[in-house]
Amino acid sequence: MARAVGDSRTRVFLEAIYAQEADTELLPEQHHELLRVFAKLGLSLNDTLRDMLNEHYAHRTERRGAGFTQATRHLAAFVNRAHHRDPSEPRMFQVRHDPLPSEESLRAAVAQLEREESRLLAAMIIDLLFPVSPSNGPTELCRWSDNLKIGTCPLAEKYFLEIAGSFVRRRGAVNVLVADDGRPVLIEKLNLGDDHSCISVARLMLNGVVLPPGSLFGACYEGNIALRPNRALRGAVLPISACAGFRFLRLSTLAVSPANRERAFTTHFQAQLDAGLYGPREATIEELRRVAENQL
Repeated sequence: MARAVGDSRTRVFLEAIYAQEADTELLPEQHHELLRVFAKLGLSLNDTLRDMLNEHYAHRTERRGAGFTQATRHLAAFVNRAHHRDPSEPRMFQVRHDPLPSEESLRAAVAQLEREESRLLAAMIIDLLFPVSPSNGPTELCRWSDNLKIGTCPLAEKYFLEIAGSFVRRRGAVNVLVADDGRPVLIEKLNLGDDHSCISVARLMLNGVVLPPGSLFGACYEGNIALRPNRALRGAVLPISACAGFRFLRLSTLAVSPANRERAFTTHFQAQLDAGLYGPREATIEELRRVAENQL
């Protein structure tokens, strides 16, 4: 896989490779397994998601990261909407007139997917069609309806990777957001890139969609809502119930286990290596969760 780097000679080389890829049409059996499985169920994903999941060169750029990353951003727009249950939605599916497959058949198909990253995306899509009841799901977040000025570029994980190693840069701070039962569910960073950018350390639900640990969120709140200062790192413990709302941004590379991370995030993952980020191969959500627990 070509590297996402800034050298001019490398750019010329990549443009030549991308031009070759643009002229190469994948055979159906070469498509991403998620595309193949949904097609067999009569619920084909649209051309945009097809190109993203097949890692079309247009989605492997310095700002976009990789096709898989782009697919999670694309789905985030639906997750953040209050009403999104439309199987004919052209931004998600091919135009269809057949009955929607049953929830049971869709969830059974997800269980047969081989790739970890495929199961993550498929579960999100099914929840968009068949939302999970709050009584049957994990901790629910309140939705914030407006956009938040928080970046989601491939290097947005930078400071969270460092926090996983219990390192917080000078003048930076880390808030731990807890559920009603006191469990840590989100880590928020301040004075480290964009403020109010959070990463989940537990399964959470937004608008009936269950989102895995390692999801990036934007938080919105005003004033001092801290319960108490952290035990070790600069920052405080905050209740999610006191926040005005949250927006799902995308999955981070930490949402996928280290063994499968490079395969899932391709050029996004390579960009993190090329930029010299701390521990993109090794860092885990479990480490972040322990950091959060140690602040309580």
